[in-house]
Amino acid sequence: MELRHIRYFVAVAEELSFRKASQRLRVSQPALSKQIMDLESELGVQLFDRNRSGVRLTEAGATFLVEARLTLAQSVHAVTRTREAAKGFRGRLTVGYVEPVLMGFMTATLRAFRQKFPNVDVTLSEMPLANQVAAVESGILQVGFAIGGTMHFPRCVLHVEIACSPIRAVMARSHPLARLRQMSLADLLHVPLLCLSLKKEVVSMHTEMARSLFANRKLKGISIRQIEGTEAFRAAIESGLGVSLIPEIGGISQTRSLTSRPLQDTGADLCVELLALWRDAPTSPNAANFIAVMRHTLATEKRG
Repeated sequence: MELRHIRYFVAVAEELSFRKASQRLRVSQPALSKQIMDLESELGVQLFDRNRSGVRLTEAGATFLVEARLTLAQSVHAVTRTREAAKGFRGRLTVGYVEPVLMGFMTATLRAFRQKFPNVDVTLSEMPLANQVAAVESGILQVGFAIGGTMHFPRCVLHVEIACSPIRAVMARSHPLARLRQMSLADLLHVPLLCLSLKKEVVSMHTEMARSLFANRKLKGISIRQIEGTEAFRAAIESGLGVSLIPEIGGISQTRSLTSRPLQDTGADLCVELLALWRDAPTSPNAANFIAVMRHTLATEKRG
């Protein structure tokens, strides 16, 4: 049984005339009659009573009409949803997340994406940036993030710059260094430098970045304290246990209890190039749409 058999049957059942149904379907009447007979033969029941006065549905035909209409409606629904999914208007999307780097714009991005693509279910998966390339390559993440110049990307993983953000010193408003309008990395040598780690006893990319900033300037003696978990990391900064170095785009200093200061130091390493990653595959329209919305959101915020 094919969909055309069902469409032909519904047309005859609604018109109660093979002649009118053939005109509606734009097929010859003999061909239509044969298709209906083939359908009846396959079902093993008579769907129509045919006589000189016309055509009427049998009891079995009336029952089949209800199911046939549902089948045709479902087929249209399936085609519509499939086309929407192919264009990124429907489906699921898992996006990598690291709070200190992405918090500043992810909320606005999700809000804008939800308004434009309400039928796409987005899930955030917190994961160290160092692991997100492999996660995108394997399909665990549809969108991930990386810091430019820190790792190699497989051929199947595409990337685009979404922001180049200066690093700022972030601290509690009550911290003694908060009295300074701006500071240098040398000012941080005598305070604990807080870095985020999502895995216990694993040196994080945040820690490696901080160490390289001081090493590149031959500054020694920095005391780095690695904090496990985003909530604990934020709480440590808010309580004044130390200062952290975070890209401006992170937005963590937008909370009432925290503030940030620009650094007087210069150098390309003091600007973080944030890349969005996705897998080069026909199944990535949702990822492309999400990244486009994110870039538009960031551009809008920058102009504002």
